[in-house]
Amino acid sequence: MPKGLAKMLSRLLISLLLAAPAVLAYFEGCDNSYNLSPGTTYVESPYYPSNYPGGTSCRYKFTAPLDYYIQVQCSLGIPSSNGQCTTDNFWLDTEGDLLMRGAENFCGSGSLSRESLFTELVFAYISTGTKGGNFKCTLTTVKQNCNCGWSATTRIANGQKAGANEFPSMVALRDVTKNQASFCGGTIVAHRYILTAAHCIYQVSKATNIVAIVGINDLSNPSSSRYYQQYSIQQMIPHEQYVSEGNVNNDIAVLITASNIQWSRGVGPACLPPVGTTTPFTYDLVDVIGYGTIFFAGPTSTTLQKINLNVVSNQDCQTEYNDVSTIYTGQICTYDYSGTGRDSCQFDSGGPVILRKSRQFLVGIISYGMSCAATQYPMGVNTRITSYISWIRQKIGNSNCVVSL
Repeated sequence: MPKGLAKMLSRLLISLLLAAPAVLAYFEGCDNSYNLSPGTTYVESPYYPSNYPGGTSCRYKFTAPLDYYIQVQCSLGIPSSNGQCTTDNFWLDTEGDLLMRGAENFCGSGSLSRESLFTELVFAYISTGTKGGNFKCTLTTVKQNCNCGWSATTRIANGQKAGANEFPSMVALRDVTKNQASFCGGTIVAHRYILTAAHCIYQVSKATNIVAIVGINDLSNPSSSRYYQQYSIQQMIPHEQYVSEGNVNNDIAVLITASNIQWSRGVGPACLPPVGTTTPFTYDLVDVIGYGTIFFAGPTSTTLQKINLNVVSNQDCQTEYNDVSTIYTGQICTYDYSGTGRDSCQFDSGGPVILRKSRQFLVGIISYGMSCAATQYPMGVNTRITSYISWIRQKIGNSNCVVSL
């Protein structure tokens, strides 16, 4: 970056925007949104190459096609004083946040190059001086590489609160006909597809009664997350051989959203193990997450809870469940190695069992257990994802991101 171009990360703009309603008039009459096509777009400041008038401001939001990102290169001539931004500022937010809460602030003369994190990018200038400045930007849309299993940050029974957007694939499922924050969990695996437990979808009369809530950690205050979105469900696909009576089996279903789920740092798909994966994951540590009750028949949690459990062999799990049910090869059991009674619980059903590698992999779907941590060392039964990979990919049109485990 040329020496004359000053840059700093700052919270000044969001402070200004929230300080008083009158400040929102900064972009009045010059607030622009563009849906970009594949290719290159050029944007210049007003009256370029002459300066924009002092005391003016403009904001520009750009949206690339699905699964594209934006490369931006700008030449700036923004007034500065001794390398400091004083009267004029150029802001750029690579997440496309209109409030630009994570924006970089530039001034001076020089050039910059940035890339959007996903499909959206925002930049703006605000001038409070008399001189004004200028800029010219080139924006190029580029196809994204396949990606999944990221986290924005590096209580189920006896669990702990999950970090903000720690699990971007987590979905809370709400029945709009009932006064309940969430009746089951789910996991995003592709733009239109969510995995959950089959027994969850039989709790609702029709798909359009379900809303998928994403990008949050607090059901009581969803708008507190900048990534919060809701998506309507248009179709439910339970496994054809789902068994609910007696020995539960094939407890898996696909939900299809009415519109594409948009990726952000706080919303994205979990990775699925590749087809043909035979790893049993025995003794691996996994995260089990949900908004369910914090103890059996107790209150549900409004904040996302997580627990870290051991995977146990199906043989050991069958010993635990001998008088209860049959453990099938298509199931994977989790176990509280700490002896502190940590377990999934009511209304956690359908939620994810996550294996953390360099990415987050979905290895299980919460299915059932015995009274939520009824013992110090409880075992929970989950649907084993590796047993259903071909079925899942067929139902979602092979639209998930395929990566190595």
